[in-house]
Amino acid sequence: MKLIDWYIFKAISKMTLVVLFVFAALSGFVDFISQTDDIGIGEYGVYEAVQYTLLKLPSSVFQLIPIIVLIGSLIGLGNLSKNNEITVILSSGFSFFRVSLSTLFAGLILCFLTISLGEYLSPPMERLADQLRTKNKYNLESIGESKGFWVKEENKIININFVSQNKSFGELTIFELGLEGQIDKISRASSAGIDDYNQWILSNLSESIFNSSGIESTYSRYKIDKTKLDRDLVSLSVVKSEDLNIIELFRYIEYLESNTLDAELYKASFHSRLASLFVIPIMCLFALPLSFGFQRSRGTGYRVTLGMIIGLAYFIMQNTLMESVQIYSINPILIGWSPLILLTLITLMTLKLTRT
Repeated sequence: MKLIDWYIFKAISKMTLVVLFVFAALSGFVDFISQTDDIGIGEYGVYEAVQYTLLKLPSSVFQLIPIIVLIGSLIGLGNLSKNNEITVILSSGFSFFRVSLSTLFAGLILCFLTISLGEYLSPPMERLADQLRTKNKYNLESIGESKGFWVKEENKIININFVSQNKSFGELTIFELGLEGQIDKISRASSAGIDDYNQWILSNLSESIFNSSGIESTYSRYKIDKTKLDRDLVSLSVVKSEDLNIIELFRYIEYLESNTLDAELYKASFHSRLASLFVIPIMCLFALPLSFGFQRSRGTGYRVTLGMIIGLAYFIMQNTLMESVQIYSINPILIGWSPLILLTLITLMTLKLTRT
């Protein structure tokens, strides 16, 4: 790494770190406030709410990383431009293209650092947060990722498994007991969820019914069944894309496709997650032309506001496209990569205009 590369990276990363701490504090405060209604339920107290907030923090921050990097880059490069340091660099024989490469290089380093946060630290911590929260609220004895947990509902004993690498995803087993405590029926579903009407949505359901004549086996691709279980409790068996890292998400898509289940939403999420990593260096590069010309005399407040507007526009566009997967039959690859492609084109145009 040459001196200019290190200098620009230091300016961007320093301000990005400051912005990250600010966003982390705000996000943590909002997450904690959202838990106040649950404090007092079961063994879920203030300590457990703080624990839940801290465990969820990496996931909350990871979702805002593109905005954080953009604001940090705008402030960092803006300070260099305001102090005429970029002008000195250009006057020393470095071309605008070379400065752009240094900025892009800084973004790539931040991208690799983000992968460790968002793909390896965040998912297991978020899963643990949800599990501990439910365990404390409903006084469950044990919740583990490998074997799930057991819960009783009237004459049914239910085993809910969790997402785990190289394991089944959201697998559920229901044991129905007779009047004398004997097992009348065993139902196994490869995945399960609960809808807004407190109904089980069971996929690939195999049922074994025990009667006087023997065992009767049935199979249903989908089945809806009533339940009185709390939605928070059941939601732990539902596979959420944000609870999986990239590798686990890819394996889950393969699992859905191998069982002829709908994987379009998870495919779109997979490509969107990949694009969210590549957008980080583009956000750094996009901040460069916005720090030149009349923009360089602007203050920090202006740069923060500008970064918030652009970042939120990208965030809203990305989430709107993700929601459209469930409504329109659009290619998941197009859904996932469209915001990045659009931002890249805009960045190249602004760089070209600034250079001329």
